[in-house]
Amino acid sequence: MLSVEIARRIAAPADKAWEFIGDFSGNILTRGYVARVEATGRGIGALRTYHLDPAIGGGSVVERLIELDNVERVIGYDMVDYGPLPWAGYRGRIQVVPAGPDACMFHIRTQFIPVDPDQSEELRGLSRGNIEKYIANLEAALGA
Repeated sequence: MLSVEIARRIAAPADKAWEFIGDFSGNILTRGYVARVEATGRGIGALRTYHLDPAIGGGSVVERLIELDNVERVIGYDMVDYGPLPWAGYRGRIQVVPAGPDACMFHIRTQFIPVDPDQSEELRGLSRGNIEKYIANLEAALGA
């Protein structure tokens, strides 16, 4: 299993960042790699379908919410339909922790198994690139 883990200081209060991150059906943070988000259900077990941006090949994937803690500011999800993506066992988890009153630490970990082990580094790069877009979108939404 491969993993990608990134931590970043965000120049915004944790609760403000969490408003975007904790919204499982939100579409602001996935701009640049997801064209549209559709959510079904609420709370643990809810599903979201990411309709991937045609610029990166299109298609869709589905994730299930497996963890949501608004006190600890943690969200976790498993991919339950991989669509065109060449990996299996995909899981993601994000936590937001205060770093003083005006900043927070954003921590994300993704884990997955490449279908073709020869693509391991390419898939790590894909995951990192999507996370960097997500963080840039978060910072833009926060005005940070």
